[in-house]
Amino acid sequence: MPAAQQLIVGDAVLYPREQAVGLIYEVYERGADERPGVQVLLSDGRDLSGFSAEEADQFLQPLGHTGLRYDFTHVGQLHADYHRGHFAAAFATARLLAGFQDPRYLNAR
Repeated sequence: MPAAQQLIVGDAVLYPREQAVGLIYEVYERGADERPGVQVLLSDGRDLSGFSAEEADQFLQPLGHTGLRYDFTHVGQLHADYHRGHFAAAFATARLLAGFQDPRYLNAR
């Protein structure tokens, strides 16, 4: 069983299923006795939406923090922010962090 992760907004993650780099853009509560879930944006602009804490432990590999600060309001705003470059510096940092594990991630979109 994978180790429990404590991901926060701005953390970079690998999503090995698609060999993609992502950012945690929201952490949400799930219940009184449950760890929070996370929402992930991939570097190509796709929103993977939510992962329960258990799914995040299984499917996401944490890389480190990018310095990103973000207050998620709604998916339309998320996509507008992506297209105007709000996440560009954080994704550059995420690709660099990922490149330490596998150099192919340095040039990922």
